[in-house]
Amino acid sequence: MAKLRIFASLMGVIALAAAARADDILKLENETQRYRLVLQIGSAETMYTAAEAKAKHPTSGEIMLSGKMAGMPAMGHTMPSTMPVPQARHVELHVYARDTGKPVADASVSITLTGTDKKRHAVPIARMYGVAEGLDDVHFGNNMTISAGSYAVDATVNGEAAHFAVTVPPGS
Repeated sequence: MAKLRIFASLMGVIALAAAARADDILKLENETQRYRLVLQIGSAETMYTAAEAKAKHPTSGEIMLSGKMAGMPAMGHTMPSTMPVPQARHVELHVYARDTGKPVADASVSITLTGTDKKRHAVPIARMYGVAEGLDDVHFGNNMTISAGSYAVDATVNGEAAHFAVTVPPGS
């Protein structure tokens, strides 16, 4: 019976991933005992410290509450055309309390992507919110380079683990 529930849950996650790809943003949902988690992967975002946002008055992008923007290394060599080209993407995890539905603004979060090549890529965690959305949009993640392909994404929030399966298309 437990295997059937896991399979049904996995199929639901796959269906959500296929249905929720709007505006080149992949969106998947999962739950732990205390949290509802929404994983999003999209185009890289411009990220600002609170001081930069106050000085520049941006109308889009992300304002960081803690952590820092990850460095995005430039490709210093030419890759063979058969190799997937890493692209700058924004990986974010929204955490909501299951009992209240409200965003969890302060949590211990980790996110790791593992590709089919078994290489693990830890997302440097910054706590931020979207400029346009405001503080109700608090989430965790960062910009990073990710090649197109299939990934297992493991997220941990305050010790509770969730797993996502995602396929990142080229050029999103």
